Amino acid sequence: MRQMVMVADQTVNEALRLGIPMTTIELMIPILKKYGVESVDVSFCYFPANGIELVQASLLPLMRCKIYSSFEEIAKVRQMGFSKVIITWRHQPQHSSLDQLTNALATVREFAQEIYLCIENAADLSTSELALYWSLLLCYKVKRFIYQDVGSTLEPFGVCQNLELLQQTIPCPIEFHGHNAYGLATANSLAALRSGVEYVATAVGGVGAPNHAAMEEVLMAVKHLWKQDQISSGSSLTKDCMEILSYMGIELPVDKALIGRDVFAHESGIHVDGITKNPLLYEVIQPEEVGQIRQLIIGKHSGTASLKVKFQQWNLELDQAEALEMLEKVRRLASVQKRPLSDLQLHQLYWRRNQIDQSQLG
Repeated sequence: MRQMVMVADQTVNEALRLGIPMTTIELMIPILKKYGVESVDVSFCYFPANGIELVQASLLPLMRCKIYSSFEEIAKVRQMGFSKVIITWRHQPQHSSLDQLTNALATVREFAQEIYLCIENAADLSTSELALYWSLLLCYKVKRFIYQDVGSTLEPFGVCQNLELLQQTIPCPIEFHGHNAYGLATANSLAALRSGVEYVATAVGGVGAPNHAAMEEVLMAVKHLWKQDQISSGSSLTKDCMEILSYMGIELPVDKALIGRDVFAHESGIHVDGITKNPLLYEVIQPEEVGQIRQLIIGKHSGTASLKVKFQQWNLELDQAEALEMLEKVRRLASVQKRPLSDLQLHQLYWRRNQIDQSQLG
């Protein structure tokens, strides 16, 4: 079993970008800390002009402030009381001088307890180009080197190979920060963990501009792939993620992996038949693990097996003839209203049919 994954949260940074008040952001922090969030990253550029007064002293130890090598930004971050600073740098081969970065690191070293160096286009660089920074990491006691894939240019095999190679020579731990332009952020983060990296950047629901690896996806994958119990079974993961996103005014897609409202909903007859016999056929992760329940949706794609299972949940038995008769009515009604039937509608169909049968017997 691997060690616990250390999460560098990007959710709060997106909340700042959206202009969410600091008083609301404070409500998000205790929820995030339940899931092994090691740090909360915030970009200096997203703070309003009076940001100095907005950051609560109790939050500062958890926050890392992201800046570029501007001395004006460094001075303001120092005034705001940040003790953890990420200096972001873009490597430009045609401008090989690192004097500006060196001076920025030296200035931040004067007040910061922890310094992090983020090369935002690290994914585009060779090992020899990245090695140009190793002496700076040593000289200024950089806590972690943040390997960022800002352009989403990497795929999982490349991530694992690159990071395994870097870890042979780099003088400090690596943190991986992937982006999700092509839907690979979660897979790339898992590849980074596979390579031996322990720190990854994530955001609840993958939110951000650009998007990030989804915290819930990474942690649940780690739980199943490496038997890491960072999220306990029967957790409130879905509820917690929904609460955080509601603070940010973000509506979660119903089909969002793991935490979407309909992600454990099954309508197709063959799916329902399979899920009844063996849930692992369609659900590698069980709904109860993330605080959800399985839903059987009855609509135009349903079959008799779906109807029988649905009514069994209500302790009502349908024989094959009854199921076929009801299925015809279900499909007709679902086509007319252009959506699946509600539980109330199913009950009405059942009891109406039984009343007709009783009147015929009478």
